Amino acid sequence: MPFATTRATLSRQWALLRQLPSRSPGVTSAELVWRLRDVGFNVSKRTVERDLNELSLIFALERNDKSIPFGWHWSANALGELRGNFDLQGYLRGESLQPVPGEGMEMQAWVSDSLARQLRQTPLSADMQLTALEQGHRLRATVEDGWALRWWVLSQGDGVVVEQPLGLRDEIARTLSNAAAQYQV
Repeated sequence: MPFATTRATLSRQWALLRQLPSRSPGVTSAELVWRLRDVGFNVSKRTVERDLNELSLIFALERNDKSIPFGWHWSANALGELRGNFDLQGYLRGESLQPVPGEGMEMQAWVSDSLARQLRQTPLSADMQLTALEQGHRLRATVEDGWALRWWVLSQGDGVVVEQPLGLRDEIARTLSNAAAQYQV
């Protein structure tokens, strides 16, 4: 179940980001374990530490090394929109996936019924089309080809399967295969 594992990891990491304070001294890994348990994620301190180190490569996170145990918090120069109740779905469906007029990439994908319901409320693009299938829906939309699109696709887990373009499909498949391989014993 690589899709389910990837989705669970992404959900846990988003929950972790929401728990971080906006300033020093921050919150310890042990405290974050308890906070994550309160919102339904039963993980070890080592998993939290690994997630924080990985997320700090992408987001403006800082570790307060002045005292032990270390405290994690958002950097003072982090974008305000990434703090607090950051709405990834809303962000990705905003201008970040919208192509510049006359540009963009045509994407076709299978999406689950639940994702199709969400997409009807907040379309990926002005020209987005959803066609009902026996199971799920066919999505067609012109979107900007970039990291935001890949992030959105990967965050949907098994709720979306890119069909076209083939280059994007292959890239997503490789990413998911590599991620699943990390969990093989």
